[in-house]
Amino acid sequence: MLTYVIKRMFAMIPTLFGISLVTFLIVLMAPGDPVASKMGQGGGRQATEGGSGDAGGRKGDAIKAKKKLLGMLEEHRTLMAWDGHAAAASRDWMPTDKYKTVDELRETAAIGELQNWAHAVVRAPGEGNVELFVGDKKGAVFAIDGGTGAIVRTFTPHATGVTAIAISRDGGTLITADGEGSLRVHDAQSGAEIASGDSLRLPVRDLAFLPDGERFLSACNDGVIRLHATATARVEKQFSDHNNYVAALAVSDDGARFWSGGYDRKLREWSTATWKSTRTVGSHNQPINALTLSADGALLASACDDNSVRVFDADTGSTSATLMGHFGAVTAVAFHPDGRTLFSGSRDETIRTWDIETERQTAQAPENTGRVYGLAVASDGSMLWSAADSWRKTPAIKQYWTWLSKTARGDFGRSFTDNKPVMDKIKERLPVTLGLNALAFVLIYLVSIPLGVQAAVKRGGLFDNITSGFVFMLWSLPNFFLATILIMYLSSERHLSLFPSVGLHSSNHADMSYLTWLWDFGMHLVLPTIVLTYGGFASLSRFARASMLDTIQQDFIRTARAKGLSEFIVVYKHTLRNSLIAIVTLIGNLLPAMIGGSVIVEFIFSIRGMGLLGFEAILSRDYPVVMAVTTFSALLTLVGVLISDILYSVVDPRISHG
Repeated sequence: MLTYVIKRMFAMIPTLFGISLVTFLIVLMAPGDPVASKMGQGGGRQATEGGSGDAGGRKGDAIKAKKKLLGMLEEHRTLMAWDGHAAAASRDWMPTDKYKTVDELRETAAIGELQNWAHAVVRAPGEGNVELFVGDKKGAVFAIDGGTGAIVRTFTPHATGVTAIAISRDGGTLITADGEGSLRVHDAQSGAEIASGDSLRLPVRDLAFLPDGERFLSACNDGVIRLHATATARVEKQFSDHNNYVAALAVSDDGARFWSGGYDRKLREWSTATWKSTRTVGSHNQPINALTLSADGALLASACDDNSVRVFDADTGSTSATLMGHFGAVTAVAFHPDGRTLFSGSRDETIRTWDIETERQTAQAPENTGRVYGLAVASDGSMLWSAADSWRKTPAIKQYWTWLSKTARGDFGRSFTDNKPVMDKIKERLPVTLGLNALAFVLIYLVSIPLGVQAAVKRGGLFDNITSGFVFMLWSLPNFFLATILIMYLSSERHLSLFPSVGLHSSNHADMSYLTWLWDFGMHLVLPTIVLTYGGFASLSRFARASMLDTIQQDFIRTARAKGLSEFIVVYKHTLRNSLIAIVTLIGNLLPAMIGGSVIVEFIFSIRGMGLLGFEAILSRDYPVVMAVTTFSALLTLVGVLISDILYSVVDPRISHG
């Protein structure tokens, strides 16, 4: 017997594998985006690409994090490179034009991909120099070859993610800052640390060198712009005309002025002669996220939270162009060396190219690049690099393998609705359904088998006719109809308020004594148990009757009666035992029916069981729960079949499991 059980359990593995594969494929082919829908953004492009504004961006980030948890997406930790010349040349824009991808920069095979997402990038100055300096979300700082992606050198890392990076105009000094307000000054050529300033204890949003390289500016979350000495990183001056965080800085080529913008929606121009704000440039409807100057210093562009890019004349401050097309906050901008082409990156996870003179979009990245943090352009405009939180879809086979491996460990992920572990919800709901249905099945068998036996013994008689008509009448009543009638007449103050009809316990059950609690529990069980059992009386009693009639006509039954055995012994020892083989076969379907058969009952009586859990999961497209419930149903089916096979030898010792 034990050997047989072990063999059968091993035989279940391919069956479960097949069921899990079918379940996964059904969920995979379901229309729409379930994760985005559950987080209130529908299933469209905007939902999955970040949404509009800061709230939409955070929701988009949350959607991606949830998909990563479910194995639907994986981080694409590379620095993307694009063909700048092709983008600049595509001025005759058509909606079908796409942004030409040159390469996805990767490190050498010995190093692999970037360890983390790049959050800041700047190109080393000089003609033909394609060396890039990168800071990532975990604080690492390194220089890479812009053509091959190979790491050239590393710098002293930060304790938290790098938020800003700047290179001096002679390419000799590199400044980096992080979310804790720590500043580090590095020798760009050797990688050695020159100095580190005291932590500002607030995120540094942007950095900018003055032309002489001996001083640099920092923009911080406290709304203060600070002037630092490069040699020591110490603060020399502070400017606080902004009334909230400053996010962007830009310095003119001659160093006579600089610009700043941030949360207060003001783009301010400053004089380095007086270190005072001289004017406000343009008008912005939302916070400013980034600033950049054209190569000749004639144009100034701002990236704004209102999904637009504004271009101003740097001398007069007049608006030259307003570029609108993003559907998320614009977070990065960079000029092509031709001074006419502008690149922009956004929370909507796109990089777009614009013709400033016509104010039209000329190109776009062919697929989502992730939330863009920074852009860098080659000195000749041939390449554009982007630092972003980029994702890519996980291949279906990898998704399935990830889900299957987790399922084998009992990890079904987290629910979309409340973020609770699915296994915790099943542990809470499964005992309720199993207990309720176990009681119902016991009652069904205790009533139906004796009923079927007596109907077979008295075939064609008054008892057979009456019981057959009665059970078939019950069987014809829909369970939701009977449940409604019972609630109306047995649990209503207008008629008879005999039994409660909500849940399995009263609201104050925690304060009850044990006997009172037990009585309350029993009263709550009455109506759901009636609805669960009445339909089974007809089917099982008729099945038992048919099995008995087939057996009672056998020769060994006539022989038993001829021997003078009592009718009770003949019926219940010889006839019934030989009829149980067919009845035991039904047990294989009982366990999975516990979940499917109790959906309506649990819904009507507000019983928090597996049936209600599965029903709610289907309505809310809570796929992790749906897949878990389906898997458990399949497992219960196999266990039910195994129990049936084992019971064969119990009711008939002649059956061998060899």
